[in-house]
Amino acid sequence: MPCSPSRPPFPRPMPLSPPDNAMETSATAGGAGSLTAAALHEAALDYLACYAASTARLRRVLERRVRRRSPDRDGIEAARKTIAEVIARLTAQGYLEDGRYAAARVESLVRQGRSRRWIEARLAADGIAPALIRAAMEGLAEAGAETELAAAIAFAKRRRLGPFRIRKRRSDDDPKAQAGKEMAALARAGFDRRTARTVLEAPSAEALASLLATTQG
Repeated sequence: MPCSPSRPPFPRPMPLSPPDNAMETSATAGGAGSLTAAALHEAALDYLACYAASTARLRRVLERRVRRRSPDRDGIEAARKTIAEVIARLTAQGYLEDGRYAAARVESLVRQGRSRRWIEARLAADGIAPALIRAAMEGLAEAGAETELAAAIAFAKRRRLGPFRIRKRRSDDDPKAQAGKEMAALARAGFDRRTARTVLEAPSAEALASLLATTQG
């Protein structure tokens, strides 16, 4: 369902990582061919009223809007200068701040069960500067292994791995092959072998909850 921007006082909690083409449904400013700075500024505000975004993501969204409205290459190049001005204005107004975005993104991704390596890669893909990524990740480093364990547990629960597995093994199932597949899934998600084994070899979900409570205590 398209977002209906109401422009509440900024900042407010907003969904993270919308599709880059979300502005096509959320932005209402400007008709066909209307690519003035004022129109793009209004479109950007409508987008930010619905979604949190990094500077790079908003730039991609605005450029997509321009390409759909004006296929002319010269027009697109000229619009990029206007987009840069719009982004500078939004940054000065406090609507765009990559450090704040990165911190919120890290918190959200940890809750989703993402590993440190996965989160760092995602922030880089969002166009966050390396220094801001390091700053956003400092909180995870201070939290230590328990944060990574909590993320691995969330990942295993979502993927139904280890003690969260629903299907019972058949007598002809190869437990080593099953364990290998589940270990590989956690490895691809960026978790180290020790954390993966801790989660997968736990006797039950309750045991993992107790272990996590102990490490956090």
